[in-house]
Amino acid sequence: MPARPILGVPHPITRAIAPASRLLVDGGSVVIAHFDWLPIPGNVVAATEQIILRYTPTWPFAGRAGLYPQWLTDLQSAGFTGIESFSFDVPVPYSHEAWVGRVRASAPISGTLDSEGVRDCSEELTAMLRERYPRDPLEVPHRVWAVTARTAVS
Repeated sequence: MPARPILGVPHPITRAIAPASRLLVDGGSVVIAHFDWLPIPGNVVAATEQIILRYTPTWPFAGRAGLYPQWLTDLQSAGFTGIESFSFDVPVPYSHEAWVGRVRASAPISGTLDSEGVRDCSEELTAMLRERYPRDPLEVPHRVWAVTARTAVS
C-alpha cells in the first residue's frame, strides 16, 4: 500500500523505497531519517504556521507531528525486514533573522508565493516574533524520526 499522497503526489521517500530494495545486496540496510519542526500549541512554530496558512491556506503539512508510520508499511510491502523506528526531540536555536530566512525558504512560501507575498509574509513573521517571542535566539523544537530496515536474505 503506497503512502497517502499529498496533493496527489506520493512522498519522495515512498517513491524511493522500491528502487532502494533493488539496489541493495541481500541483507543490505536502509536508513530513512526525517527532521521536522514541531508545532506545539502556543509555541513559535504553531504561531509561524498560522502565518504560513494565511498566505498559503492549502498547505498540507501544517500541524505535523514529525512521525511517518506509513513508511513502515511501505518498507514491509517492498519486502524489507527487521524494521525498527525511533525518534527524539531536539531544540534548535535560531536567531529571529535565521528563523524568518528558514520560513522564507520553505516550500509554502518561496515555492508558491510571488516576491510580494514572500516579502509580506516575512514582514508579518518578523513583527510577530518581536511582539510574541522577543527572546533571541529562539529555541525551536524539532523531531528526528528514523526507520531502519534490511532487505531479505535469499
